[in-house]
Amino acid sequence: MLYIFILVLILLLVLFVYFQSRGYQTVEYDIVTDKDIPDVRFVMLSDLHDTDVTNDGNAGLIFSINSLHPDFIIFAGDMITSYLEPVREPSRAFGFIRDLAAGNKIYYGLGNHEQRYREDPDRFPGKFEELEEFVKGLGVEFLSDRYVDLEDKNIRIYGFDVPMDSYRRVAPPRLGDDVLPDTFGEVDKSRYNILIAHDPDCFEQYANWNCDLVLSGHLHGGIVAIPGIGGVISPQLKLFPKYDFGKYNKDNTTMIVSRGIGWHSIPIRIFNKAEIVSVTIRSTSGGSTKWR
Repeated sequence: MLYIFILVLILLLVLFVYFQSRGYQTVEYDIVTDKDIPDVRFVMLSDLHDTDVTNDGNAGLIFSINSLHPDFIIFAGDMITSYLEPVREPSRAFGFIRDLAAGNKIYYGLGNHEQRYREDPDRFPGKFEELEEFVKGLGVEFLSDRYVDLEDKNIRIYGFDVPMDSYRRVAPPRLGDDVLPDTFGEVDKSRYNILIAHDPDCFEQYANWNCDLVLSGHLHGGIVAIPGIGGVISPQLKLFPKYDFGKYNKDNTTMIVSRGIGWHSIPIRIFNKAEIVSVTIRSTSGGSTKWR
């Protein structure tokens, strides 16, 4: 009888983990600014990692995104998975980007997996160039240490390649306060400035640069989240990471950290659903009231 009880408990635990780790949610954030911009809604995705989230070639995921009617879409990095190559090819990510770009404007910021393509050409010959050429061919803005202006919205979107040393598991160096100014110059304070920066751990440096909004991912929500406490472990094996998921504020800068929409290596999430992030920015300056 005891063995049956133990087996039932194990079965229930397996089912609990399975259903916790499947599916996704849509998380909505509202941000108010005094910058002179029209009201804007966009979707942010991070950490797809070549995953077929809805087991239908991501058609269901694309339907969910399109049902939000975003003005544009931002990728906050790691749409592909590099370190499993050549076992995993990025065909799922490529197919997802192709189908999503058919009806949406996309701005693609890089994560450590995209950067690893470029940093290790011997291991991944031609992969970075293949990715860049593919997405640009779809009309996607590939923001590798560059920015683009949305003139009709008075918004500037920066894509920052966080230095690869910052992703080290042991003693990553602190990002210098001069790195962002040296890369992009000073922010244009007359615009609303969005910084795509995959690693949220450098939030202090992002805020010191005085951008309005930072979009990050990378930590997968801490993989396992303890209600009331937060994510348990980061990809760098750091326990209870400070910026695991959600919205953070410092001075005049807001940061939104996504739990990610996919997974790699160990496909487990507990109290930590994958997510589509929907962000609405509303202006107090008398601009458009599109979403009110």
